[in-house]
Amino acid sequence: MKIVRSISKLKQIIKSFKDSNYIISLIPTMGNIHDGHIALIKRAKSMNTICVVSIFINPTQFDRLYDFNNYPRSIKLDCKKLIFYNVDIVFIPSILTMYPNGINNYTYIYVPVISEILDGSKRLNHYKGVTTIISKLFNLIQPNLAFFGEKDFQQLIIIKRMVCDMHYNIKIISVPIFREKSGLAYSSRNTLLSKDNYKIAHKFYLILKDLANKLKYNIHCSIVNLINTAKYQLQETGFIVDSLYILDYKNLTNITSNSKYVIILSAVWLGKIRLIDNIKIKINN
Repeated sequence: MKIVRSISKLKQIIKSFKDSNYIISLIPTMGNIHDGHIALIKRAKSMNTICVVSIFINPTQFDRLYDFNNYPRSIKLDCKKLIFYNVDIVFIPSILTMYPNGINNYTYIYVPVISEILDGSKRLNHYKGVTTIISKLFNLIQPNLAFFGEKDFQQLIIIKRMVCDMHYNIKIISVPIFREKSGLAYSSRNTLLSKDNYKIAHKFYLILKDLANKLKYNIHCSIVNLINTAKYQLQETGFIVDSLYILDYKNLTNITSNSKYVIILSAVWLGKIRLIDNIKIKINN
């Protein structure tokens, strides 16, 4: 595995693989590699690609300095895991490398409308930071394929829209949420949970799953009542509900009679840690 920190070295290595007609896959991460990331890597390797993993804690997508400063960092352990899973290149740039003119003086990529709703309405500039850094990585690496998990579903939709609007010749491959045995979705932030909060964190998914089961066969019942019941269950369990939506899966708009699939999207606070999750549901009309 090649560990690369400079853009010039990265471009040189990527060019050598492309000159040999290899397919390049990219898995962008902020490090603290867990089994959710490994699922993406396994998918990329199964397709016989040169697997590039980037590790960069992107400051422009954090809306709170506390979250950026306390985001888990484990570069040495990450690299050991990536070597074990036969990753070909790990790109670990510095903030100066990615933002040479400073984080407050940079050209950015912004996807309108969809970046402003749901989580985007609560976390100002978050998705602008995401699309900007993903665009930078796409420009530097020029992958054929890019792999993203479905846990941040709004982010996935935004990136697909950016790829379409910017005419990137990159295929986005989404991979279903990878969960612990308890049902808790893997996240780098899980390691920041206190022992007591970790013990109840999996109930977030269980409550959403119960909501999904109720919704599946009762799509014509009161969505508001179902949401309010789930919010009450979450609050009684110890979560602070940040958001809970039930929307059309395809475009994240309100459910209509034509909706074939819907998605439950939710974000909660557990202590100082914000968790997100979602469940896709096929409607039985």
